Parts: sequence; structure tokens; C-alpha cells
Amino acid sequence: MLYTPSRVISDTNKKIASILRGDLRILKKIFAYVVESGGKRIRPLFMYYLARACGVERPEVIDLGALLEIVHAASLLHDDVIDGAEERRARPTGAKLFGNKEVVLGGDHLLASGLRHLNGMQNFAYMTIFTDAIQALSEAELLQMQQHFNLKTSRRQHERVVDGKTAALFRAAGALVSAMQGERDFYRTETANLGLALGRFFQERDDHLDYFDAARLKKKGLQDFVNGIVTYPLQLLLAEASRAELAEIHAEWEFARLQGKIRKQERILQLMDKYDIERRSVAELKKLQEQILAGLARLPEQRPREILSTEFQKILAVRSP
Repeated sequence: MLYTPSRVISDTNKKIASILRGDLRILKKIFAYVVESGGKRIRPLFMYYLARACGVERPEVIDLGALLEIVHAASLLHDDVIDGAEERRARPTGAKLFGNKEVVLGGDHLLASGLRHLNGMQNFAYMTIFTDAIQALSEAELLQMQQHFNLKTSRRQHERVVDGKTAALFRAAGALVSAMQGERDFYRTETANLGLALGRFFQERDDHLDYFDAARLKKKGLQDFVNGIVTYPLQLLLAEASRAELAEIHAEWEFARLQGKIRKQERILQLMDKYDIERRSVAELKKLQEQILAGLARLPEQRPREILSTEFQKILAVRSP
């Protein structure tokens, strides 16, 4: 039987709750927070329907999707401490609710709980894929910290951060499906490449929305600018702006670094509009979207392939300017 998206999400949440165990009251609070703030569960949905679209029907698919979410949740708990964030998607962060030290240790406990469950599967390929993803997440966070408030951050450096922080877990989902099919070189497969492409799109779309439609992310606009993160829209603007405009951007960038806020948000958006950055960013996203949809269309099983394509377009739609 092919599960509906709501059934996949429900089963994933139940599995996460069963994996995360701890007697301490603070751990129970953090675990409840992780389950309740799960969002769209796009990684488990991708994992499940990708597997079924490839003809893979294995009982551990839900488990593996839940483990992807646990690793993702642990990384968010840690990220919010590193960034000093008080809100995520219009909700208080774990750090705000429980404290920095508690959340760091809680995130560590999440990872340990997930790896313990994973170890019980006694599958070397699965363990390799997950430990590779966790390592990639850590390295990407360190790289982003090194580029903090560096306006000269290159496109390639930003892509490396995206591949590690966001795309790594989607790529892992694709690699896990390949491993289930008996592939030994599971990273050099179409499903792993499809996961990588989807992860890149997911992050680049968030970067785009931060400047042009932040309400869809349930957050204030230009938070990447305030946090000193150079993303594709800002790189496009920096390449086009005049010397005087660059001086304005640099002044606002320095103010954000020192004060943790932005004074002239409208001015930055005016410059984005002047150089048609939104349209150019959307064009790049549309190109990536077409590549992903073409990859999904090549998957052998029609019904799960169609559901995956529909969910992708519904969850990750991009508004044209």
C-alpha cells in the first residue's frame, strides 16, 4: 500500500518520538519541541516517495526518514545557538525556550539517540551515509562561520555551504535509496544526484525568499543580510552596483555587523529592484526546478513519482515577479 503524505508525516512523527528517549525533564521538553515543530517533513516525504518510485518497498524507509529529521533537528538546535537566533519560522527557538547550554547538549543527545537506533539496523552502508552527512553539516557550519560578514564570499564558497548544510541530508536520502537497491557506489547514482539537486534548490529558494517574499518563510526579511551571510541575490547585486551604491551596501553591512539589525531595508530592496535581481534569481530557480522535475519524470514507478512531483511543486513553489 502506498501511503498518503499525511500518513508518512504522521508515521515519521511517531517514529521520531519512539527513537528519542530520555528520563530527564529537560530532554523530554526538547524532544517534544522537536516533534511539534517538525514543519513539512520534506526530507522524510522525499525519502519515502523516492524509494517507492524506484520500486523499493522496505520497512525501514520510515525509520530512515525519521533519522534524517532527527539529524536535521539537531543541526537546527546547534545553529540557533551559534547564530544567537531567538525565532525560527515565527516561533521561539529551542535556545530561547530552554537555554543555550541545554539545547547544545540536547542536540547532542538527539544525534546519539539517532545513531543508536541506526546502529541497531546493522547496515554498514546506512551508517556510512549518515556519518558522512553529519560530518558535512559540521564542516559547512564551520565554513559559513569563516565567511561571516565577508562581502567577498564567492559563489563557490556559498555553494559549498549549501551543499553541506542543506543538500547533504537530501543527498543522503537519495544515497540511502541506492543502498537499498544494492548499489555500492551509492553517491554516484541518479537518486543521490536528484537529492543533491533538490537540497540545493531548497536552500537557494529560501535565500531568494529572504529578500523577496519573507512572509512565506514566517520570518522578517533580509535576515541573511543582518546575519552576515552572502547569498545569491546579494552576490548578483554586488556585481551590478555602482561604486557609490557599493559604499551604501558596505555601510549598511557594517552597521548590521555591529548592531545586529538593518537600518535601510527599503534602500537595499530598491537596489535589488533597480538591477532586476528578483527576476534573475527566479530564472535560476526555475532552471533548477526544471532539472529536478525532469529527474523525477525518469523514475520508474508512476504513482509515487507523481506524488513526489506534486509535493515538490506545492511545497517549494516560486512566485514569478
